[in-house]
Amino acid sequence: MRNFGTRGPVNPQENYIVSRVEETADFSNRVKEGRYIVLFAPRQSGKTTFFQRALDTLPTAATAEPTYFPIRLNFEEYEDYTPSTFYASFYREIRKEIEAVFRKRRSTPTETLNQFLENVKITDHVEMREFFEHLATFLDNQKVS
Repeated sequence: MRNFGTRGPVNPQENYIVSRVEETADFSNRVKEGRYIVLFAPRQSGKTTFFQRALDTLPTAATAEPTYFPIRLNFEEYEDYTPSTFYASFYREIRKEIEAVFRKRRSTPTETLNQFLENVKITDHVEMREFFEHLATFLDNQKVS
């Protein structure tokens, strides 16, 4: 029996959810167009669940459409971090998410990608941008999203 979830993300097998077909399609189109996406809504209104489900609609395997490499990050916990603590923690979180994508796909990163990830340092916003630009070169035409 399903129930109403009061904290997220919710599980569709356990909780009632509102299917947001039009909003999910809009989200997917915006990602494909390379546009920024902002989810703004009150607490406990389903933002995290929507975002996770919408990312799952993006093609992430070899298809006629572009393939995406979704890295899910939540900046909520970093609110009171100093810049150095933020970037160190942020990098560890990125590494975990990259590994999770490979596990989900039952794949492993290439040796060159592993070397890149071992040697990279992110200490400011410029190095963060450069990190994502370089990461994309290791992902065989996949778009980092």
